[in-house]
Amino acid sequence: MRVRISALDTLFFRDGKPFSMGEETWADGVFPPYPSVFYGALRTWYIANHPGGFSDEIIGESANIKITGLHYRLSTRLFDGLYLPLPLDLVEPKDKSEEEQSEEEREKKCRVVKLELLQSSALTNHPLPALLQPSNQQEVETIEDGFISSDKFNHYLQGTLQETIIRRLKDVAQAEPKVGIGRVDSTNTAQEGKLYRVGMHRATDFEMVLEVEMPTGQFQYTTAFIKLGGEGKIAAIEEKGRMDALKIEKNTISLKPGRFKLYLATPALLKNGWQPNLKGLGIKAELVAAVLGKPVHIGGFDMVKKAPKPMLKAVPAGSVYYYETDEPAERILQELQGISISDLLKEQGFGIAYVGNY
Repeated sequence: MRVRISALDTLFFRDGKPFSMGEETWADGVFPPYPSVFYGALRTWYIANHPGGFSDEIIGESANIKITGLHYRLSTRLFDGLYLPLPLDLVEPKDKSEEEQSEEEREKKCRVVKLELLQSSALTNHPLPALLQPSNQQEVETIEDGFISSDKFNHYLQGTLQETIIRRLKDVAQAEPKVGIGRVDSTNTAQEGKLYRVGMHRATDFEMVLEVEMPTGQFQYTTAFIKLGGEGKIAAIEEKGRMDALKIEKNTISLKPGRFKLYLATPALLKNGWQPNLKGLGIKAELVAAVLGKPVHIGGFDMVKKAPKPMLKAVPAGSVYYYETDEPAERILQELQGISISDLLKEQGFGIAYVGNY
């Protein structure tokens, strides 16, 4: 089942920092939300639409929901299509001319270039044998809010992409902070020390597409709305067909023998910290290089225990790993293409990976 979720109002998704009114005044939001947010919302939606209602049996049944894919539809007057988080080995050159910068600002685009793999012979405390650096030693910077179109992403996985045009989150989802204050119920006056600010986003040109396996196969729903994020905000949800399919299949990538790169489309919760356990998936490969983003913290609230969930540290979406291997290319594609490599919460959509050439 493929569903598209569209915001009808501003949305707020908390980051991992603590926020208690009267103690902290600034609550940062993250966007787009982590897969666990969608998983919780889908479970609630499933239970609400089930004839059995909120029974223990149906609640338990909803735990069998699986998110097997997550990507985005960006739609503006300048561009429209399916997008994925930008691979972090695609970076922005710092030496752009003023004319190019003005054009990018006007057309809401950004040119990025690919980092090149360099075998390092220098004495270093770097834990891996190879480094990634820009060609011609040019100065570059990482883009943490970038998105690459699905057709260009296919070229990226084929290994034929040297530079390309990507989009930025700020051009499709605008930050819209909300300021509030606590009140004394008896007098309706402001409560001292209770001024706060929350970081909301208005995603007018940004929709979220999920590939979902429902417990009962063909799922019949009666409501086209879903609660998403903080403050009980409502989003529209509808089932979609081929138009929103990502079209990254195992047989579309011709993988070269001896090596491959692995890209994370969603954050991954790894027991080894930042290194995937491919051996546990039956793949023998040596990690030679990696480009990672800042770790993200995954939390939440346990509705059964009525308490916050343990905070988990995850490798962010867009992170890329470079491997060398003796495994057949067909087996690597079969075992890793579009599969979750996360050690925890696979069913929630964490750690969805794609492999390609370098």
